[in-house]
Amino acid sequence: MTHGVMKDILRNLVGKLCSIQHLKTSQDLKPRVLILACVEAGRFLSSCLQSDVHTAVLCSPGNLIPHSKLYGKEVLGSEVASLEWACSQGSLKHVIVCGHSNCQILDVLGRSQMQSASNSRSSPFLSWLTQHGNSTLTRFERYEMDRLQPVTFQGVSPKELWDAYVDPQCYWTDQDQLSQVNVLQQLQNVSSHGFLKPQLKSGALQLHGMWLDSRHLPYLFSKEHQQFVQVKDDNIDSLLK
Repeated sequence: MTHGVMKDILRNLVGKLCSIQHLKTSQDLKPRVLILACVEAGRFLSSCLQSDVHTAVLCSPGNLIPHSKLYGKEVLGSEVASLEWACSQGSLKHVIVCGHSNCQILDVLGRSQMQSASNSRSSPFLSWLTQHGNSTLTRFERYEMDRLQPVTFQGVSPKELWDAYVDPQCYWTDQDQLSQVNVLQQLQNVSSHGFLKPQLKSGALQLHGMWLDSRHLPYLFSKEHQQFVQVKDDNIDSLLK
């Protein structure tokens, strides 16, 4: 599959989410789709979607979004502030958390467990990464205890739980499995924020988990199938239901 075809599939996917005709007013230039991506994949995504004024790409190390429980305890950074701003525009319909294969930042996160606390404190990057990535590592450790069992995540409320089978075909490397678990953990983190809950509960705003393999082929997490499914032209509509 050529690089151009991969980009076409990704554009088609985002185009389905935007699902709007040619718009004429500046009001219509506000984002309808927000992609929360890792800084390593941000350049590829931006190059694919540079002509799409209805899609915004927000990049952070490891596509990490701080959980709402950190309010008042730590400085959350600009990620949550940008998310709230996009939501406040009144046009946002979809938020996509996007991870990717061979994520070097998550590899650093995994190795950071073996580093001393003093090393983390001396590096703003390591300090931020370990603080906001710890929940992903904890979730991945549970998964490693029994890889055949699903991993449970929380939705908008504590009663809204959903399961995910990570790599049931045993195809991906441990690093890629960690990246997929991280996407799902960030979906939980995003849904924890109060400013999103009314729209999420009403269905006015939808969350999606996306993962790019080493060829930049997109996979969407399907709650129906409880796993990541490769996106193709003939299954986009069913995956977005």
